[in-house]
Amino acid sequence: MRQYVDSTTGEIYYTEEVLRRSDEIVKVFRPVGRSSKFVKIKASQKAKRRLRKLSLAEAGFLLKIAPYASEGTNLLQGDNERGQKGTPLTVKDLARIADCSYPTARKIVKTFIELHIMRRTDLEGQSALAINPLYSLNGKTAETWLLHLFSQEITEAGEDPNLD
Repeated sequence: MRQYVDSTTGEIYYTEEVLRRSDEIVKVFRPVGRSSKFVKIKASQKAKRRLRKLSLAEAGFLLKIAPYASEGTNLLQGDNERGQKGTPLTVKDLARIADCSYPTARKIVKTFIELHIMRRTDLEGQSALAINPLYSLNGKTAETWLLHLFSQEITEAGEDPNLD
């Protein structure tokens, strides 16, 4: 393996020889750590209309809490920095994450529940908040129970949250 150094950036490149079959494809990618999260905001027309109606504070709140949604379930859970890992986040935790007061966070969460952007659910005897997969989905495809939790909204929208 040969090494090349870009003189302007100092970046190091390597040459490698790859043997492959005719029906195989080789892909080069940069591995990222487990700390990186991918959050996609859904672009359905109904979601866009509802998101447009949100105040700047509400939209900012949603953007700040979305990375705490667990993959596939969209449950807002701690990450050991904010709340205990795997434990549902409380509204007080969400207020700290969004850097707002508890009453403001409570009001925004109540608004999100009324607009069907969020819903409360029971997780092993604890109350947990889940984000509607039509608005935001973290990483993997939505699990069946999450689709069932928001089935009315998904049916009304006529969309599959697992499709782009």
